[in-house]
Amino acid sequence: MALVKMKRLRLLGLRSDRERLLRPLQSLGCVDVREPAIDLSDPAWAALAKPEGSGLAKAREERQTIDAALETLRKYAPAKDGLLSPRPTLTEKQLFDDGVYADGLAAAWQISDGERALAACAAEQAKLQSQKASLEPWVPLDVPLETEGDATVSILFCSAPSKVDFAALEGAVGQAAEEAQLFPAGSDRELQYFLLICHNSVLSACTEAMRPFGFSRVALRGWTGTAADNIRLLDNRIAALERQAAEHKAHLAAQGDKRELLRLCADRAAQEISREENEARLIDTDTAYLLEGWLPADKEGDLAQLLGGFPCAWETADPTPEEYPEVPVKLKNNVVTRSMNTITEMYSLPAYDGVDPNPLMAPFFILFFGMIMADMAYGLLMIIASAVMLLKKRPKNPNFMEMIFWCGISTVLWGAASGGFFGDMIPQLVTMINPESTFVMPSLFTALDDIVAIMIGSLVLGVIQVFTGMAISVVKKTKDGEFIDALFAEISWWIVLGGLAMFICGKLLAGVPAVLGTVGVVLLIAGGLMLAVGGTREAKGFGKLTSFIGIVYNGVTGFFSDILSYIRLMALMVSGSVIASVFNTLGATTGIVPVFIVISLLGNALNLALSLLGAYVHDLRLQCLEFFGRFYKEGGVPYQPLSIDTTYHEVIKEEN
Repeated sequence: MALVKMKRLRLLGLRSDRERLLRPLQSLGCVDVREPAIDLSDPAWAALAKPEGSGLAKAREERQTIDAALETLRKYAPAKDGLLSPRPTLTEKQLFDDGVYADGLAAAWQISDGERALAACAAEQAKLQSQKASLEPWVPLDVPLETEGDATVSILFCSAPSKVDFAALEGAVGQAAEEAQLFPAGSDRELQYFLLICHNSVLSACTEAMRPFGFSRVALRGWTGTAADNIRLLDNRIAALERQAAEHKAHLAAQGDKRELLRLCADRAAQEISREENEARLIDTDTAYLLEGWLPADKEGDLAQLLGGFPCAWETADPTPEEYPEVPVKLKNNVVTRSMNTITEMYSLPAYDGVDPNPLMAPFFILFFGMIMADMAYGLLMIIASAVMLLKKRPKNPNFMEMIFWCGISTVLWGAASGGFFGDMIPQLVTMINPESTFVMPSLFTALDDIVAIMIGSLVLGVIQVFTGMAISVVKKTKDGEFIDALFAEISWWIVLGGLAMFICGKLLAGVPAVLGTVGVVLLIAGGLMLAVGGTREAKGFGKLTSFIGIVYNGVTGFFSDILSYIRLMALMVSGSVIASVFNTLGATTGIVPVFIVISLLGNALNLALSLLGAYVHDLRLQCLEFFGRFYKEGGVPYQPLSIDTTYHEVIKEEN
């Protein structure tokens, strides 16, 4: 039940060796580097400082450039990666090849330049399209746009809201001045455009007459020639830009063969960032540096072998109880329990002085998941799908798929016990083929006919898990020197519940010795006294009574509510079986075997999806609330060592 034992590391080395040490330390992948608890603002530590951060900024800039280039390729040269294609492998030497990295950066900058050129084309096209839109309303007028009038005549390019009655506007101008005329042009959704030609002497009168209609002048500076002439020129320029954009897109599409190089460089840049971030946690002087961190105790020998090649001084020490809150937590895993990391990490890591819940939770979680699903076909699909993903895809984090695999095995076993294979699909199919058939799937019980037995079984499983959680709490408290707390918190309840069970058996069951009931009464009294003493130890006066009542009430209601929560196992098993049966019955009503198979498979596919979601959520709830609440101490700090962690490639350790 223990977590991986950790040791504190302190290392003092020459500053000139700092960079040379961090890379092999990253390859070793076991040291979680932490910032020393030193207040650098204290004058006593004036000689100490943080390492320069320019390397980290450079590494992040390079990663950003590479990621941008990959995003550009995803847009213009989409990858054809298969769904089950595994990550390609490479060695550390290939990952840290400086020549390859330089080539990748050059390719990333080239792609970025192409993207910027394409963006510039798009921006220029948008600008020209906007200019074209502003000229289109003036196409009906065969008037040069630079026309401004002369010493006698004024010519104004004008606009008014589209809702304005142009005839009324024209009439108002005519009444204001006879020496004026409006020439309508085009319009858009908001405005209508027109040309005003008038004698200079009546210009003011014309503008005043148009003001109530929302008139405004239109500035067409910089244009020469008619609107139609300028639009033809704009169309030519837009067409030229479209050709340039097509060339840039073709060039970017041709860079698709650089994708793997860029992915390799992205992984390399990630290692540079990780190393620089860890280096930023060190403390420097002019000649030396200080590194503090944590490492698993079983890795101390590997670290000693690595540090033997460097002129440095280092030591390790077991954490003190005061340091437990900051000790990183690494869970002990085997081939089964590591799949439970998905749940533990989602909930909260245990504290370093807590209990590793995975070995304790795994049997219950897998058992309950299979009980909820309870269908051989569903289980086989889960096993096949997860096995294919694990073997073919080789995901970076296989925990979730491994959990599905083990839960699939449990589902097959529960399905065999309940006779479920896509619900009752096989019996219904046999009946359609031969109406005289009485075939039924062999089973120990069925979800629809043995609901009471399944409910009782669910409650029994709940009692077992709740009592297991209490037993774990007793063991942990005993190891921590807190047996008295365990005696009054858990053991006293065992005595009470055991006495209650013996009393009920002695009084109600025939053939059971009556003395068993008497022993049960004695145990009930002893357990009650223990609860009274333990629950009122710190209370005074009347508070002792209220404390005792509160403990009894909370304990009884807590036990019953927790155990009754396990009825959801029965409810979900039955609901899944009913849904499958309903779809099978719908298909059977057609009387056509192929149609039956299609409807049944579609319905069962939906039922499988709903059952998977329900099984995961409700199983998770039982573990996190009913089980963890008995013993779990959360709040652990994740173990995050300086290591090689890649996204696109699987790095193979090189033999020394």
